[in-house]
Amino acid sequence: MNYEVVTFLSMNGAGGEAIDFYTRHLGAKAVYIVTCEDMKKLDPMMVVEEGKEHWISHSVLEVGVHKIMLAEETMVPDERYLAGNHMSLCIQSADKGRIESMYESLTQDARTEVITPLGPVVFSEAYGIVRDPFGILIQLTYDKRLAEGDNH
Repeated sequence: MNYEVVTFLSMNGAGGEAIDFYTRHLGAKAVYIVTCEDMKKLDPMMVVEEGKEHWISHSVLEVGVHKIMLAEETMVPDERYLAGNHMSLCIQSADKGRIESMYESLTQDARTEVITPLGPVVFSEAYGIVRDPFGILIQLTYDKRLAEGDNH
């Protein structure tokens, strides 16, 4: 696989409930779940608000042959949650050059807003978020595990 595009949902604090719902009603299989508490173990500098330790930081559900990624919070931390800003496209690839090339191409358009510049984070050597000219948030992620057949 060269790359894939996955729907990413932000659930406004109802991530666990949504996972249960999709599992029960859509036959989804939760293949990966990381809580904010788990992320803090990876990055001790991460601040987790009291009461949000068990919030879903990232998850992957398989629904038939498709995937849904799901977390609690929106991709833009200072934006208030609204139906409409709770969805994004997550483009991930085991080819770091492809992710860098897509990011470069997207950001050459002056109408594209950079939310998180492409760079290393605790879970990826290259991760960034942009908002395209049509208001769609796009996450770009280098994930070497895709080459190994691990779909998280």
